Amino acid sequence: MVKSIARIAVLLLGLACLGVDLRGQNTGILIDSDIRIFSVLAALHAGRYDYDLSHSQPVRLSIAKEFQDISPSLRGRIQKFYQDHSEGQKPEEQLSKYISLALLCEGPPDFKLVLPLLNLPPDAQSVFEFLDLVKEFYTQAKIELVWSKYRAYYDESIIRYRPIINQIILSTDGYLRIASGSFLDRRLTIIPEFLAPPNTFNARNYGENYYLVFGPSEKLKVDEIRHQYLHFILDPFGLRFTLPRDTRIALTKFVENAPGIQDQYRKDLQFLIIESLIRAVELRMNKVSAVKASAELDSYTRGGALLSRHFYESLEAFEEGQEGMRVYYPRIVKSIELDKIEASFNAAVKAPVEKLPEVSEVQRLLEEANSNLGDDNLEKAKELFETVLRKHGAANGEALYGLGIVASIQNDRESAKECFQKALESSTSDKSIRVWSRIYLGRLHDVEGRRREALLEYQAAIDLGDNTRNAQEVAKRGLKEPFSSKKTLPLP
Repeated sequence: MVKSIARIAVLLLGLACLGVDLRGQNTGILIDSDIRIFSVLAALHAGRYDYDLSHSQPVRLSIAKEFQDISPSLRGRIQKFYQDHSEGQKPEEQLSKYISLALLCEGPPDFKLVLPLLNLPPDAQSVFEFLDLVKEFYTQAKIELVWSKYRAYYDESIIRYRPIINQIILSTDGYLRIASGSFLDRRLTIIPEFLAPPNTFNARNYGENYYLVFGPSEKLKVDEIRHQYLHFILDPFGLRFTLPRDTRIALTKFVENAPGIQDQYRKDLQFLIIESLIRAVELRMNKVSAVKASAELDSYTRGGALLSRHFYESLEAFEEGQEGMRVYYPRIVKSIELDKIEASFNAAVKAPVEKLPEVSEVQRLLEEANSNLGDDNLEKAKELFETVLRKHGAANGEALYGLGIVASIQNDRESAKECFQKALESSTSDKSIRVWSRIYLGRLHDVEGRRREALLEYQAAIDLGDNTRNAQEVAKRGLKEPFSSKKTLPLP
């Protein structure tokens, strides 16, 4: 998961988004789509930007197909730029600098930087010339028309998240005992983006402006949104109430020499303090058991959030009192004792670390197949799915479903129906595979004019109750009107 949190004190000018303000009085919080990010990521996709696309996202695939006819010259230049600036990073890791660039430019058609080049953060500065390609791509690919065509799906996503974000604000403000809406001129903008990799998010802030950009996900990004909201609320405390001078000097020296600490903690003491507090608040709000909380605190401490345990223990007294965090924060910062922090770090380093399970060969093959499917490398995806069936059992539900998607795209309806039907019958298929197999079978029947059979499949999908990638809404649409192969795949 991409967790690039840039803490760069620059002023972002020209914020121009029309979206949904949350909870009325909280005019500093907005959820909206952003054509700048859409345009930049669309250009990357046109250059065959690749990432692991588990269970292929139909809307993403449908949008990507809109750019198949751009000139080979432009596509080649985009590809070359991307490759020349890859720096050996994975696709998901590279995405951060392009999102940073998108947030620091004006909207179309000019895509001009809103800051002098030398004032850009290093990640955006490293790829600033990409905006010349984006400007050319925007015109050639008719992005304004494509944006209008798919805007409804973005609006649906915004509506889906709005009550969740309202609840996050209510519960977080309630726990911290902070009055809602006291943001002055600061703003938090939450941006859903279908062209971002699934199950990823990118959180960053520039001066008074905070952003969270996230891709499509089967699970709502509650934890990630709350984490960025906590930064939005608590970061000003770190600026206003600093550590005592002696403590600050000693802690800085300790961080410089302690092993295993992540660079973002070494470089930014204020980030270390606030991130430690946020980690502690999250554990308290989640009511995590003492055993699990201790293991999590050890993990946070080893990584660099050295004050997590101190804040976690201090919050127990906070919860029992009546003071708000604005009053309580200076007290818990002043009570930091460096010898206890060092002891906590040393104990965390010695604590046993839970090993992550190794990825099996079948899972590796499926991930690679889905990645190729997401990049429209259909023959390679087909080969990998077939390898799973040949080497790891002919009834693997995910592989059968993947072959069904490939056959559907290739307009091989009979093979697609056979694969989806086998996926339904497979004992390894989870509900998400079953519900979408039903939906695709319904669509295939609709395309063939077999409306009665299609209705049965859509109803069966509804009866399953699974709502992975908004399956229930899609199935209900199928009941209302027949699916046409000429229509855009209606999945947000």
